[in-house]
Amino acid sequence: MAEPKPKAAPKAVKKAAPRKSVNAANLAHLGPEALADLLIEVADGHASIKRRLKLALLGEVGAPDLAAEIDKRIDAIAGSGARINWRKFKDFVRDLDAHRAAAAGKLGELDPNIAVPVLVRLVRVSEDLEGRIKDPKGELAAVFDQAVADVARLSPKALTLDSRYLADALLAFVESASTKLSVDLLRAAAPALAGDAVAVLRGKVRERLAAQRRPDPRLRAAAQVLADLEGDVEGFAALFTDSQQVLPPIGAQIARRHLAVGQVAQALAALDRSAPGPSLAEQADVGAVAWTQARIAALEAAGETLEAQATRWSSFKATLSVDALRAFLKGLPDFEDVEAEEQALAYAQSYPDPYKALAFLVAWPSAAEAARLVMERGPALHGDRPEVLEPAARLLEHRYPLAATVLLRAMVDDVVRFGRADRYGDAARWLLEAESLVPGLPDDMAIDDHAAWARRVAGYRRL
Repeated sequence: MAEPKPKAAPKAVKKAAPRKSVNAANLAHLGPEALADLLIEVADGHASIKRRLKLALLGEVGAPDLAAEIDKRIDAIAGSGARINWRKFKDFVRDLDAHRAAAAGKLGELDPNIAVPVLVRLVRVSEDLEGRIKDPKGELAAVFDQAVADVARLSPKALTLDSRYLADALLAFVESASTKLSVDLLRAAAPALAGDAVAVLRGKVRERLAAQRRPDPRLRAAAQVLADLEGDVEGFAALFTDSQQVLPPIGAQIARRHLAVGQVAQALAALDRSAPGPSLAEQADVGAVAWTQARIAALEAAGETLEAQATRWSSFKATLSVDALRAFLKGLPDFEDVEAEEQALAYAQSYPDPYKALAFLVAWPSAAEAARLVMERGPALHGDRPEVLEPAARLLEHRYPLAATVLLRAMVDDVVRFGRADRYGDAARWLLEAESLVPGLPDDMAIDDHAAWARRVAGYRRL
């Protein structure tokens, strides 16, 4: 007779979570009336909280009432003129962002035709705050940047607003603003400019530019945005002087616009006029990289695939760009990419800037080639570039501990020799990591043993 199976232990009863924590689920148990009483009590004496509550209530009433409340707050900020000291900074930014969120969120859902002009007014208040508030961390600027992004999101939905009024408001901001925020706002709001609003606005901008001996850079940038909206490539190019059109980044901008309307020959001509110089430094410049990308696009559009490939290879040799090399290898026939990759990795070894070469080999990644570069060009890799050397040490520490040790020591030596106090903690960690790699080091290594090096480091009495 089979023995009876033992009874399973009773499952533990899961206790209900305590309701002491202040969270949404627990507060919901209080009920709407209790919560309303609490909110009124908390808001008493706190104007910003009262405004938040009013925004929420007016969002349930309708778009015009909510817009009027947000406008009232914008008017109050613009008309105050008072400085906002650091004690009130956080509350001010939080309050302004709450009004932005209400305009972009609830008001945008109710009526984007009302929301877009309100957000434009909110962004324009940035000029009224100039000189009245310090924003060292860019927290206030982030609110205005987000408002511009909100305008860009809602503008395509705002199809029946007063385009002329909006255009005048945007132009007034461009003329009065001290930053490029006004041009960003114009670009974001452009989809809401219906009918002939763009043409009329462009005409006004042209008049103002013609009346200036030295063109205002913001007005000229606005004119470029408007030229783009009307697809006027020649008008866009005409906003640059002849001496500007020969600069690689400007030539790239003009060429891209020619390509967008199918004018390949004109794009190539614009690029020919603005070719960067032949030196490695000139070819690796950010503007030259933009020019190269535009030229590759133009060559592809012209059917010149071989020349486009040659340009990609030249771009890689100048910049050691991972993206440029991947694009070049992708364009090769089968089985040729392996040999080309080996050639590219070998080229990196002799690149003039050892840091850029090491960063490329780490990003590719090729641990073997990175280790080779470290061992052959180690003296040129000073420890003052931890953003390059530390990721390389991470890549090398398992398979190439000697090369990783060279990099770790270089960074530690730099910290202790020059007393870089902000990196003392990092240096202590690198020293321990170097010690952990000792068992994997070869007996015949061409560097001091760890004990001798550690004693020298200790002599600086920094760590």
